[in-house]
Amino acid sequence: MTSSRVELHSDGILINGEPLILLSSSLFYFRIPAFEWRSRMRSLRRLGYNAIDVYFPWNYHELAPDQWDFSGERDVRDFLQQASDEGLWVIARPGPYICSEWDGGALPAYLCTIPGLRLRDNNPEFLQAVKKWFDRILPILVEFQVERGGPIVLVQLDNELDFYDCTDRTGYMTALRDMALQQGITVPLIACSGQGDIPGATGNVEGVAPACNVYFDPRDPQLEPRVRHYSKTLRAQGLPLCVIETNRSHTDLRRLLAGGAK
Repeated sequence: MTSSRVELHSDGILINGEPLILLSSSLFYFRIPAFEWRSRMRSLRRLGYNAIDVYFPWNYHELAPDQWDFSGERDVRDFLQQASDEGLWVIARPGPYICSEWDGGALPAYLCTIPGLRLRDNNPEFLQAVKKWFDRILPILVEFQVERGGPIVLVQLDNELDFYDCTDRTGYMTALRDMALQQGITVPLIACSGQGDIPGATGNVEGVAPACNVYFDPRDPQLEPRVRHYSKTLRAQGLPLCVIETNRSHTDLRRLLAGGAK
């Protein structure tokens, strides 16, 4: 899978033609006062991180049906510009479902009042609602893609769909992919699995690269073999192993890198 400036290969990730290990920490603008954004970014740089991943919660920006707010504490452009200024790459995660222990996984509550709507599925009513969200958030992400001089190098669609009882994973992920492409997303699209079920998370959709969430007992001696299995599986598809979420220990991070995570 390639784009003009970011490439995913079996051996790793290339950005602007250079191989790079993305060492990323979650940094969520909606949980941090705006005046603290830059200091948190600088703290991460001092710790050795070169990237952040960030969700964009739909119901944080749509305050009521068709009432949108991207100002002040919700100023996504300002957050992304600060990340760029501080030299951090960005993995953007606009959902529509984000999990993140956030109310409704960021899906607006009013969706549940729409007749015939099935959440997180290849359902016309749901996808029509998602399009309204994507029509607003994706153009902002397009502005900050790496090929435009910005920090965004990957865009994640949905989140841990393998945990959800989706009736048509392929149709749903295809619809999300097509919306992203139509809006001008050119960096690689990814979808993360929460339990190692790659088809369950991606629908095996062309143009959506699998990523994995790997949580484990730090004393587990089988971690490296398990990670190497993931790495081998993805290498056979010409892709690197991207671990989007893991434990909060640098020792665990080193073990994942030793197993082939990029």
